[in-house]
This record gives sequence, structure tokens and C-alpha cells, in this order.
Amino acid sequence: MKAALPGRRSVVFGTLGLAVAVGYGASKLAGTVVRRGMPIDRLMPGKAVSAPVGFVLSGPDGAHDVLASRRGAPFLLHVWATWCSPCRHELPGLAAFMTAWGPDCPVVPVAVSSGSPEEIRAFLERNDLGGLPVWTVAGEALKVWSANRALAIPVTFLIDGAGRIRATAAGSLDWAAPEAPAALRRVLAATSA
Repeated sequence: MKAALPGRRSVVFGTLGLAVAVGYGASKLAGTVVRRGMPIDRLMPGKAVSAPVGFVLSGPDGAHDVLASRRGAPFLLHVWATWCSPCRHELPGLAAFMTAWGPDCPVVPVAVSSGSPEEIRAFLERNDLGGLPVWTVAGEALKVWSANRALAIPVTFLIDGAGRIRATAAGSLDWAAPEAPAALRRVLAATSA
């Protein structure tokens, strides 16, 4: 038995249908890759869900910081990586946000699994992000603190005054939104209450 070949009309409409489907899928994908981040006020605090954060951050020239030293006031711990495309997209907005807020900005950006503090500093300078603090954390320390949960990068944790997670935002935040500073002030006030 000989198989019938598809007619010209079937080939044309089939190709057109495939092109439309691929174009639609590509447009949906582009919409998820290039997007504004989640609003900061989505980080409103819930009940505490972790042990107090206490791991050590490493900085350039041998500097260290223990996050336990920030106890008493809530803050955001923003975890990012140099190899993470959404992180690289988000960092300019975060840098501008932190610069506009000033030296007492309650956001601690930390690079994970991205090399030494000197390599992080070089990455930030190459990308005109020299104003961001250069802190790194060992991936194992982050994994232990997060109870071996799989973490999407970037991820931002709202940490309360006792050092515990009160909210988590997986993915980018919209640092450039005009209402972002006021939203963060509301979130911090609600965490302190």
C-alpha cells in the first residue's frame, strides 16, 4: 500500500500553524525572561520560619561580617550569583535603590557560588555596579541555614530583628519602582511591630 503524500495546501497550513505556535511560545518565554520584578511589598512578614541567620559573609581584603551582628532591626538578605541571568538583569536596579537610600540601607546583597570577594568586586566593576557591597557566602553555609531547601536565585529574605526569616521572594524584585522605598519602609515597620 502506497502512503499518500500531503497536498500543497496541507503543507502550507501546517507550516503556518507551526510558525504561529513557535512564535506564540517564544513571545510567552520572552515575557517571562524580560519582566519587572515582584513588588517589594509582597514581602510582608508572616510567622518566623527559620533558625536565626548567623553565617559569616566574606568581603574583599579579608573582611568578614557576621549577620548575627544585625540583630535588633529587620533587613533584607538578597542572594544573587554572577552566573545568574535574572540576577544580572536585577542588579542595576538594586544598586540604584541602595545608592538612593544611603549608607543605612537595610538590604544586604550577598553573592553565592560566584568566586572570591575579589572576583565579585571585579565583576561588579566590569558591569558598572561598583556601588554594591561586595559580600560572598559559601554555598554550603547558605544550604545549612536554609535547611537544605532548594533555593531559586535570586532570592530575597525578609529577616526580622531576631534573625529569622519572616518572608521570602524567589526571583527578582522591582527595585526601580517609584514606590519601592516606601514599600520597604512599610514592610520593615510591619516586621518590627
